[in-house]
Amino acid sequence: MKRESRKLQRFAVQLPCRFVSNEGKSDGTVLNISAQGCAITTGHLPSVSTYVSLDIDLSNGEEPATIELAGVRWVSSHQCGLEFIRVRPDMLMKLRAFTLLLEQTP
Repeated sequence: MKRESRKLQRFAVQLPCRFVSNEGKSDGTVLNISAQGCAITTGHLPSVSTYVSLDIDLSNGEEPATIELAGVRWVSSHQCGLEFIRVRPDMLMKLRAFTLLLEQTP
């Protein structure tokens, strides 16, 4: 039996991202992603329970997927986990299409 509380499978990726919190702006890399959250690595980790906005570069040439509001759920060494709280419907569709593509890739 799985003990994870995640509702959706996360997929391992290496995607550039930028986020903004009340602690400032920072660049990072998304390490795994679902339509409901992601884990990122960055040199300037936000604190647990803070909120960030996030831009994720899903593919070359396309506009980034923008997460209007995400909560920092955990922080460990150089990584943190984000739960997506507020995402515009068009961005949510973009995320779902991206994760569906990952799911279908062998």
